[in-house]
Amino acid sequence: MSRKMEMENNIDTYLTEIAERLWSGHASVMIGAGFSRNAAKNENTSKKFLSWNDLGDIFYEKLHGKKPLDEKDKKYLNVLKLADEVESQFGRPTLDKILKNNLPDKEYNPSELHRKLLQLPWMDIFTTNYDTLLERTAEKILQQRYEIITNKEDLVWSTKPRIIKLHGSFPSKRPFIITEEDFRKYPLEFAPFVNTVQQSLLENTFCLIGFSGTDPNFLKWIGWIRDNLGKENSPKIFLIGILSLSLGEKKLLENRNIIPIDLSHFSEEPYTALMKFVKKLSELLVGERNKLNWPEKNIYHNLDFSKEFNKEEWESKYQNIINNWQEIRMEYPNWLILPNDKRTILSHYTESGYPFIYHIEKVDKDLAIKFLYELNWRLEKCLIPIFNEWIEKYEYVISQCDSETDKDFKLIELQLAMLRLYREEAMYEKWVSLAGKINTIKNKLTSELLARYYYERCLYAIFQLDMNLVRKELNEWKLDKILSYWEAKKAGIIAELGDLKNAIEILEFSLKEIRIRLNLSSINNDYLLASQEAYLLQLLKYAKKSYNYVQGNFLI
Repeated sequence: MSRKMEMENNIDTYLTEIAERLWSGHASVMIGAGFSRNAAKNENTSKKFLSWNDLGDIFYEKLHGKKPLDEKDKKYLNVLKLADEVESQFGRPTLDKILKNNLPDKEYNPSELHRKLLQLPWMDIFTTNYDTLLERTAEKILQQRYEIITNKEDLVWSTKPRIIKLHGSFPSKRPFIITEEDFRKYPLEFAPFVNTVQQSLLENTFCLIGFSGTDPNFLKWIGWIRDNLGKENSPKIFLIGILSLSLGEKKLLENRNIIPIDLSHFSEEPYTALMKFVKKLSELLVGERNKLNWPEKNIYHNLDFSKEFNKEEWESKYQNIINNWQEIRMEYPNWLILPNDKRTILSHYTESGYPFIYHIEKVDKDLAIKFLYELNWRLEKCLIPIFNEWIEKYEYVISQCDSETDKDFKLIELQLAMLRLYREEAMYEKWVSLAGKINTIKNKLTSELLARYYYERCLYAIFQLDMNLVRKELNEWKLDKILSYWEAKKAGIIAELGDLKNAIEILEFSLKEIRIRLNLSSINNDYLLASQEAYLLQLLKYAKKSYNYVQGNFLI
């Protein structure tokens, strides 16, 4: 494979990941000074957006009364240090005036690239730019309603999506963060901004556009992130643009969990390259939306009751329906709770398979288990319980299984569904009998099946109004920490017992773990973690409200 093809494949992989995170509501972007150069220039201005070196030259001239003439003159420590010297010698108002006089704002208008970028469903847009190009773009965007944040005090009541001006904003939202001293004091004086960026990094895929690898803004922010989150917890960050990076610079970025996406193979012209990048994301988002058309395929499995079928014909019919249902299940986007409109569609598609359950004795047990498993999966996704008249068919299939098939995960799933029916229909003798059978093989269950089994045991104890038994089951229920969703289910039961403080701690820890996995995961092909995050947020909200009520804080 040529280097160019390898580069294109890598970029396509990263773009797919960003698009999926955008669509699931887990992507934010930070815009740097380089992006403003893509604005549309008014005819009557000669101003241009400056590079850091250009700005350094202006500061140097102010300090020394002349432009830097040679490389020796240009060996100033850094632009931020020069800004410090200008402030020290001439005062802060002079420094601010230099920035306002030399950095254009109203002399430029947002371009089509600005509009296309803001039309993407970013969770938040952060910017270190002083100009108002993003705010003016947001006024014309119908797809998103961005709230503009220029003061740290406004963060408390703000709602996403937001455009957050991190370093001040023209004409007068100061201080304009520009000196080395400004950056030194920033984490303390502007802690709400730093915390907001860090929280966004934990929750979202983070894209950096308009920065270079040597941009002081970029270096400072990345330093704060690493200082506060640590390398192990630092999420992946994508640095996007036409990047001229040496092998050493690339390696250094990778060590900091920063993935450079060089768009130079799109075009050497920044505007064109970034426009292709944004359009590609938009196209991929359309593909992501297509996932929401699930379930698209459906075959009605009509059963002609006027005909007699031999065993081979019955098994062929069952195999066809199993194949069809399995194919649809494998394409499921993994919503934790299937949206209501999708439940209606799936339920309608499933009804043609109902008559087959009444003939399940006519096929071998393996086929019967597979059919019941696919049927039961659909019922659970539709939030439909097992019909009472079907339980005998479930019991018949289970009774045909020997000890070797006891450990089949499909069979265990069916048994757990039966336990739920027995509990809800007060068939307690059957519940105890089946639970005892599962208990003999619990050490061979997967972590998730074991968690579901213990959850069912806790619910059974609650149905018996035996709180001591509930506590006993909770003590025996040892969870793998990776099962954050089941940790949350366990926390819900703990909350039912009145230990709200402990439940809240568990939920907050589980939410953090899910968000870390969301952000550190590779390409996200489904919505499972995003759904679990939403579930935990809702449960945590109710737990906190209950806790505040118990504490007498009725207004919260």
